[in-house]
Amino acid sequence: MSDPYETLLDVLEGTFAIPRAEVDPSTKLTELGLESLARAELALILRDHFAVPLSEEDVPVDATVGDLAGLLSRRAAEAGAARRGEAG
Repeated sequence: MSDPYETLLDVLEGTFAIPRAEVDPSTKLTELGLESLARAELALILRDHFAVPLSEEDVPVDATVGDLAGLLSRRAAEAGAARRGEAG
């Protein structure tokens, strides 16, 4: 599995043209200029990349980059556990 924080930085840089140097885990998404529509787009991109349930509601207005990376880590771990449970 790819590192959620690094993937998030890749998406912010590649899709939203936000330089990595401007981002750290405590940076709020709104500080990066990601308002409602952009947060929804970000959620869709990350949902597809990680194959986890993720919606706009999971990316609240006060979310930080670290909050979102942590959520992605948890959701990816839960999805992996569920897949392993189905396989057994």
